[in-house]
Amino acid sequence: MRVLWITDRYPPGKGGMAVSCARQVRGLRRRGVGVDVLVLGAGNVFEASVEERDGGADVLVPVETEPAMASNHAWILVQGRGRYDHVVGFGASTGGFHAVTFAAWLGVGSTVLVRGNDLDRDWFWPQKGGMVREAFARATSIGAVTLEKVARIRALYPAARVEWTPNSVDARRWELLPGDEARRDEVRGLLGAGERVRVIGLFGELKAKKRIPFWLEAVRDLGLMERIRLLVVGTLDAATAAILDDPAIAPRSLRLPFCAPDELAGLYAAADFVAIPSMFEGMPNVLLEAMACGVIPIVSDAGAMRELIVDGETGFLFASEDRAAAGAATLRALEHGDLRGMSERVRMYVTTKFSLDRELDALWQLMER
Repeated sequence: MRVLWITDRYPPGKGGMAVSCARQVRGLRRRGVGVDVLVLGAGNVFEASVEERDGGADVLVPVETEPAMASNHAWILVQGRGRYDHVVGFGASTGGFHAVTFAAWLGVGSTVLVRGNDLDRDWFWPQKGGMVREAFARATSIGAVTLEKVARIRALYPAARVEWTPNSVDARRWELLPGDEARRDEVRGLLGAGERVRVIGLFGELKAKKRIPFWLEAVRDLGLMERIRLLVVGTLDAATAAILDDPAIAPRSLRLPFCAPDELAGLYAAADFVAIPSMFEGMPNVLLEAMACGVIPIVSDAGAMRELIVDGETGFLFASEDRAAAGAATLRALEHGDLRGMSERVRMYVTTKFSLDRELDALWQLMER
């Protein structure tokens, strides 16, 4: 099979969608699927280019002052690449809209992969909502990273073929090397971690939807500030940064910028818990990656997190936007008597149930049918 894969989130950069996109493309190419990736609005090039790869090519189209120019330029490049058997849109707005359009013009089937913000956010935006609806209406098949989103799309489009295509994590990539263990110990030492003081990690793009200020209010309500330290790795919105800068309303924290993926394992392992108190969510890569390092989740029930976490067994779950429940879940985590045993269950669960092979199998079946 030869696939045209359309996205605005590749090569991988700062963000979970880019990580997922690269993982899926590379995995399919390793399986012998020819995949040409068409990147619309590529931020790292000044003119359109085609970079040949093993198993396909990366077709990079830069941002244009007139959006239609990029789309038309992309179509010209696609026509010059030969015949495709299928078109995939990664994300239901930009990627999905162009995928179903180009698939129709090429006379082939199309798959739209729903990640999170494309349904939770873009659906409601006048600028992108029409693109999402067109993608859903025209797609041959639709994949979504959460069962909750599968149900929501089916309710809107009862005749559509919608299936669960969860993210994955590669267990081998997150095994701790001696350098990772040294980094873990260094960070825990800087934060003064121990039996009475636990480290809670906040990783990734900490945007407004992540609801970090809301969770910190719950921590203060229960007087837990002295019992925790925060390890913050990634970017912060202005409101969260302002709170963390004030020692009167936030626990002591260590803040680090985005780092290379091969540096993350030691940082994940430095945390006892990972907190993701989101209002809405897809299936966060940082959650899977942290769990693969044995980090115990404290998370809301948004998106796939309710599907991933068994409360009290593989983490601590609370109702989204329920501040009292968020505080209670954090307190239960801090007072749990066997964190070492739970850590091992978390690691085994996520690496067994959400393997890369399972993700690629789901994608292949969605395209092949």
